[in-house]
Amino acid sequence: MRLALIPGQLLFVLMILYIAIGEPTNIATHQNLGVIGFFSGFAHVVINDFTGNWGVSTFDQYPGVPISQLYGFLLPSSVELAVFALGISAAVAYPVALWIGWSRRPGVDVAARIASLFGTLLPVFIVGLLVITALFFWFLAEFNDLPVGGVIPGDTWWLTYYQGYPSWVVYQSITQPTGFPLVDGVIHQAWSYEEITLIKTLIQAVIIALVYVTIFLRHARSVVRAASQEAHLMAARSRGIPEGTLLWKHTARRVTPTFLIVFALTLPAYLGTQFVVEATFLDPGVGFLALSSLTDQGSGGIAPLQAMMFLLSIVVIVWLFAVDVLARRMDPREVTSS
Repeated sequence: MRLALIPGQLLFVLMILYIAIGEPTNIATHQNLGVIGFFSGFAHVVINDFTGNWGVSTFDQYPGVPISQLYGFLLPSSVELAVFALGISAAVAYPVALWIGWSRRPGVDVAARIASLFGTLLPVFIVGLLVITALFFWFLAEFNDLPVGGVIPGDTWWLTYYQGYPSWVVYQSITQPTGFPLVDGVIHQAWSYEEITLIKTLIQAVIIALVYVTIFLRHARSVVRAASQEAHLMAARSRGIPEGTLLWKHTARRVTPTFLIVFALTLPAYLGTQFVVEATFLDPGVGFLALSSLTDQGSGGIAPLQAMMFLLSIVVIVWLFAVDVLARRMDPREVTSS
C-alpha cells in the first residue's frame, strides 16, 4: 500500500512546487492564467520532470550540457562523499546516542543538550570556512593544492605533476570511467592523486558528520532513554544482568530499527548539510548544482530548480519507504511475533 502511494505523493509534491515556483512565474509573464491554463501548465511540468526534459546548463564550465546529463556527471562524486560522511556519522552517532540515552547522570544529559543545540545553531558554512582557513597554508605547502575547488586536485597540482589534466578527467572536475573520483583513481593507478582526493573527501565528510551527528543525537537519545525504561529491561536489571549487557546487547538491538527511522526523518537535514558543505568547498557536485538552482545562477532557470526538488522528493519518499520496511524486518519484536 505504501509503495502504491509513492506516485501520488510525488504528484502532490510537484503540485506544491508548481504553485510555489511555476505559478508566480506564470502570473508575472501573463501565461497559463485561469483554471485550464493552470492544469495545462502543471501537466507540462509533470511530463518534463518524469521524462528528464529539464533544460540545459548555462554554467561556464558545462556550457550547453543537458541538466539531466549534468546530474549524471555530478551525482557519483556526491554519492561517494555521502558514503564517507554517513559512515563516519554512523560510527559516531550510534554508540554515542546509546551511551547518552542510557546514562542517568545529569551532567551527561546537559552536555548532550548543549552540544546538540550548538551543532544546530552553528551554520555549517561557518564551520567549513573555519576549516578552510585553518588548513589553507598547510594544504598548499604539503600538496601544492588548495583545500577548496572539489575533492579532486586543482589546476596547479595537475600542471605540476601531470603537465595538465589527463584524458580520464573531463570538464576539469569529472573523472572517468565511473565518475567516482576515488574509484577512478584506483582504476588508473594514480596513487598521488588518490592520496590527495581521499584527504579532501575526508575533510568534507568529517565536517558533514560533525554537524549532522548533533542533529541526529537530538532525536536519537530520547529513543534510547524510553527503551531503557521498558518492562523487560527493568526485569532483567532486577535479575542482576550487568548494565553493559543490557545496553550494548539488548537495548542496542531493540532501538536499531528506530534509529533507522530517525535517520530517515532527518534525511532532509543531512542533504541540506552536505549541499552547503559542497557549496562552501566549491565542490562540483549535486549540492553545488542544487544551491545554484535555488539562486538561479548559471543553472538554466525554473526547470532545473523544479527538477532538483523533484529528485530530492524521490530520494526522501523512497528512502522513508525503504527504511520503514527494513525497520520492521530488523525489529526483534516483529521477528518474535512472526
